[in-house]
Amino acid sequence: MMFFAHMVIGLIAGFILYEVYHDQNVIIFCAIGSVLPDIVDKPLGLIVLKSVLDASRIYFHSLVILFLFLLTGLFVWRYYHSNSFLCVALGIFLHQILDFMWNSPDRWFYPFLGPYQVEEHDNYFFRVLVSELSSPTEWVFLLAILVILLGAGISWYQKRPVIVPDPLRERQQHRLYSGLLGVAIFVLFLSLAIIFLWQPYQTVLI
Repeated sequence: MMFFAHMVIGLIAGFILYEVYHDQNVIIFCAIGSVLPDIVDKPLGLIVLKSVLDASRIYFHSLVILFLFLLTGLFVWRYYHSNSFLCVALGIFLHQILDFMWNSPDRWFYPFLGPYQVEEHDNYFFRVLVSELSSPTEWVFLLAILVILLGAGISWYQKRPVIVPDPLRERQQHRLYSGLLGVAIFVLFLSLAIIFLWQPYQTVLI
């Protein structure tokens, strides 16, 4: 499934959770999680590790990474009362489901079913760009995203508090910024571990 389609699903999941928890941050983190596997795996597999993998659905499309986010999310929720990682984990899970990852068990259950199979992708990013721009459904999903964001922005603007000081809003903003920073650091750590520790080890074994 393509980028904007994934993001629409993430936004929908986020808005559903918002109706339950009344926390705007869940929308952002679900949306991030819904596109995170492609944001990480495509540059990682097709640029950084192209010589050994040349694949677009690798580590962040696996259940292992999902499990790590889920465990981290439970820890962060328990000790810091933030749902950021759990929402990102939900987005990643939805992404994997929409990519039908069970049809690629060697990737979904990696590394338990053996190493990745090396692929060949010529001019991958150009072909993806052309595919995105020429797909009517992607334009529909992009329009849906803009409508959703516009509607949400208008709704929140109309409901903004008259009194400026709002401790609850300040706490939500703090959780948003700290959550974004935490997720970014976690993703960076996992990516560096894959590039410099795990993948060289796998290459030697192969």
